[in-house]
Order: sequence, then C-alpha cells, then structure tokens
Amino acid sequence: MIEDGGPRADVATRPSIPHQRAGSRHRYVAQPQAPRRGTVFRTALLAALAVLLIAPASAIAFVTVRHERATVMAGQGLAGAAGHDAAGRPNARNGGVQSGPPDATPGARPASLDGLVRQALQDQAAALLAGDRDGFLRQVDPGAAGLRDDLARRFGSLQQLHVKVWQPTVEGKAKADAGGTASATVMIKYCFVVPSCDPMSLEAPTRWKVAGAAVTLLEFGTSKDLGPRPWEVSDLRTAVGDRVVMSTTAKYASRLPSMLAAAEKAAALTDTFARWGAPPARYVVYLAGPDEWSSWYGIRQEAWVAGFALPLTASATEIVLNAARVDTKQTLDVLRHEFTHVVTLAGVEKAYDHTWWLVEGIAEYVRVKGGGKPFDGLGDVRTYVRSGHWKGEIALDDPDAGATTADVSGRYGVAYLSLQHLADRFGEDRLLDFFDYAARQGLPLDAAAQKAFSMGWTDVESDCARYVRGRI
Repeated sequence: MIEDGGPRADVATRPSIPHQRAGSRHRYVAQPQAPRRGTVFRTALLAALAVLLIAPASAIAFVTVRHERATVMAGQGLAGAAGHDAAGRPNARNGGVQSGPPDATPGARPASLDGLVRQALQDQAAALLAGDRDGFLRQVDPGAAGLRDDLARRFGSLQQLHVKVWQPTVEGKAKADAGGTASATVMIKYCFVVPSCDPMSLEAPTRWKVAGAAVTLLEFGTSKDLGPRPWEVSDLRTAVGDRVVMSTTAKYASRLPSMLAAAEKAAALTDTFARWGAPPARYVVYLAGPDEWSSWYGIRQEAWVAGFALPLTASATEIVLNAARVDTKQTLDVLRHEFTHVVTLAGVEKAYDHTWWLVEGIAEYVRVKGGGKPFDGLGDVRTYVRSGHWKGEIALDDPDAGATTADVSGRYGVAYLSLQHLADRFGEDRLLDFFDYAARQGLPLDAAAQKAFSMGWTDVESDCARYVRGRI
C-alpha cells in the first residue's frame, strides 16, 4: 500500500530468520527437514507479508521462503469432518480423511501404548468438537494442574473460533520413556467455522503418564513450526462474518465489529480474483496487542510494522494485524492487498524469484481497483524515477539491502502502474493470464508475454516504461 504524505519503509520477516532492517533484500531460503518414518514430504510456501503504516502508510512487502514441511499421511486416527462436504461426501479438495485408526475395532479398547495415546487424542478431539469442556480436559493427568488450566484456555479460544475440524494424528509411534512416561509428536489439522476448508496444520510435542492400561496427559506443547499459534497461548474473542473470521484478546474485542465489517468488504473484492481455485472457506485474521505482537507464531516484529501473513500450508494462510497500527479504515486497504496475495498465490509450491514486481503489482492493482479512486502513489514514483535509480526496467526484483524508503515505495508504484497499463491495453483477463504464466507457473517473461499478449517481453516492457514515464 503506497500513499503520499509520509516516510516509507520495507521489512522482511521470515520464520526462524532474524528480522531485517528496513529496505533489506527478501531472499528465498530453503529449510529442509530430514525425512521421518510415516510422513509424506511436500514443498510448501512459507511467506510473510509485512505491512507498515508510518505517517500514514507505506509499502507492503511479500516475502516467500521455500520450506520442506512434513505432512502425515491421511488415515492415522483422524477426528472431524474435513474430508467431507455438508452432505457427508468425500471432499475432493482435500481428498477426504478417515475418522478413526485404520486397524481399530469399533468398541475395542486399544492394547498397545500407541493405541492408548491415539484413543485418548480421539476422545479429546470428539469432546472439543462437541463443545464438551469436561470431556476435553478428562485426558489431563490430575497432577498436571498447569496443563489443565492451559488446555482449558485453549478450549475456550477454539470454541470462540468456531472450531469445526480437529484431526489429531500421532506421527510414527508413541515412544515409551523412563519413569512410566511416554512421548509422542502430534500432527493436528484444523478448520474454523466450516468443516470443508483446506485445513491448517501444526505439529506439537506431547508427554504422557502411563499407568497400566491407561494414559493421561502431562504436557501438550505448542506448535513446533510457526508457534505458538494465537489460540494456543491467548484467551481469544472472535467475530465471524460470511467470509472472514477475526479474533483478538479481550482488550481489543470492542474493535472487532467495525474491523470485521471492513475485512468483509475486502474479501468480497478479493474473492473475485480467486480464478485458480476456490477462495478460502474463511479468511482468518488475528488482531494482536503489544504482548501478542512479539510472541504469536514465534516471530518477533518491530512495533511499527502493521501486519504479516503466514501460509501454514500451500493453500491455508493466517493473517496478523498490529492493533497499535491498524484501525478500521486502514484494515480495508491493508486487507484488499493482503487477501489478494492469499487468493492469487494459493496452491503454488514455488518461490517467486524474479517476479516480485508481479506479486506486489497485482496486489496493488486489486487494492486500488477496490478503492474506486485514482492511484495515490504517483509522488513516490516521480521521486524514484527522477532520482536516477530507475533505468526503465519493469521486471523489478525486491529492493536491495540499503535501498532508501523512497526507492522502495517507487518500485511498488512502478509495479502497480505497469500492471494497470497491461490491464488497460489487453484487458484484465489477459493480465491475469500473464500473472499465471509468469508468477504462478514460473515461465520466462518472454514466453509468458507471447502466450498472454502475442508479443515479446522486450516490447511489453518498453511500452510499460513509456507509460510510467508518461504518468509522472
């Protein structure tokens, strides 16, 4: 989001990567994990969207990181209905899931340690989905009072979020430890409000007390990857709309109605740009106070950053806004841009090397279109072009380390103006085809331009450069 009237900055935030100063380069980082028995690996996007609002606003940066994430195979004792539609049919979008262990006999008590742990998780999941607080806490060992309080808070927050799917799966097998205890890593897939979403997921460590043919929970950790999630550590209040779920702590709950209304307006626009697949069942947005801002997802943000978004899978993204920086008016503008990233990049398991200008340009294109007003960043573009830092190139990469805030904002403006010109000249459908070929499929720009516009990239770029210069 680029507006006249204030300084500009750009921030990259990466999970497990130190926060970078304004103007730093957004690099693509591979984070491989060693294969583990019983898991299926896939390459998924891990991205952060940093939104900065500084007197009154500045650029939005979308940073993509390639990351190897472990996903447990379906059918290991899953609870919930994520694999079925409203009529109970298998959901083609997520392939469907089984509702119990494949080797379980209905009504039979498990005989193995692994079976006991799985059954306890299944019972806990069933209680959560039924709204049964006592049943959810029944699996906690009587001596683990701290865990009982923690899980009671999680139960309340998940109920506020209208949890509809809760699918716990033990990765591998539960491991017997010394002293009559056992440990297990649990994969949880979850959906809020509707049972047919593309489920979000996390892995968490657990520890159990083993007493004969019974197991009880001693510890239930927070997400090992991008954790803790907001509902794991905070007492949440939630507002649910037709397209957006927005949640925050009690201190900021009074903001939810107006901010949700703004988010719903943003979603109504960005849903129309979900041409490569259905839009998310619900956009999930959290509003963080100062304490939560520095702890949720394990990502420490500067106080002046307004928000970030994290895809938890290739298709499921959660968004965090900074309560100290985002009001109702800014929510609408920020989420038009941010939700555009969600719908235009969902399902793409690749890094966006050399297509920064397209990823940010399309989000700005939708933001400006949704506002129904002329582009508000021509002053930034004018400053950037006249500084001599722009050589007429349109396919801009993300800003180099040490780039000035004026250069950062100017680059956003060049990206937006170029895409707007392509839409004006060739039509929005062909613009989106070009985005698909170049940003989503990764075709070279010349090949993408030939397919979308029936002309080479050199001619397209020259035309866009003339347009940019003509606007300033």
